[in-house]
Amino acid sequence: SDVNIVIFTGGEDISPTLYYDPETWHGIVAEIDYNAERDVSDYLSMTYCLDHDIPIVGFCRGAQMLGVVSGAEVIQDIPAYFAEQSKPYNFEHRNEKSTPNSYRDYASHEVQLVKGSLVYDILGREKLSGCPSWHHQAIKNVDNTRLVVTGYTETNGVKMIEAVERKDKSFALGVQFHPEAALVKHLKHAKNERDFMDYDTALSFFKRIVQESMKTSAKAA
Repeated sequence: SDVNIVIFTGGEDISPTLYYDPETWHGIVAEIDYNAERDVSDYLSMTYCLDHDIPIVGFCRGAQMLGVVSGAEVIQDIPAYFAEQSKPYNFEHRNEKSTPNSYRDYASHEVQLVKGSLVYDILGREKLSGCPSWHHQAIKNVDNTRLVVTGYTETNGVKMIEAVERKDKSFALGVQFHPEAALVKHLKHAKNERDFMDYDTALSFFKRIVQESMKTSAKAA
């Protein structure tokens, strides 16, 4: 293959019709935002990469797509998920708009990383602070799949999945947060840049992406 690595970025919700086990009722109380063309493109592209062991990285929607492709259950709407469990939810994973037309910024929270995982190897620590977060869907569980949970966060007593990987592949990683957003915060010197992971930490993800790409290129040669 001439493709060294593929990055699956954030974006719209993934249509529930692609889920292994969709809820009878879609369960979404936030805005519903599907993109059928992108769903098909991302699903087929990721499946191809996994079948041919082409390295992949997924951010936010990309991590969720890795879950969907691998047969994981998905939380279709985090506020509804917490309400079903009678748990408080204060939009820790995506800031709520104060008014319909107001700007929605990234939320920030910690993520606990699992030793021996790809994401731990990239960052070299067990606790990652200041993770930019902007999502109302997430991987619910990876039972009976080839995915392994390698990062999580506790939100009001609920364990939420923040990083997954496929150990049956050379390099297949998904993180629910946005290191690229932290880079932008620092490059633009945003007023709240200190709320997010530092520049070097965020950049380490992309340094590793380049390294994996070079490995793939060397193998092909």
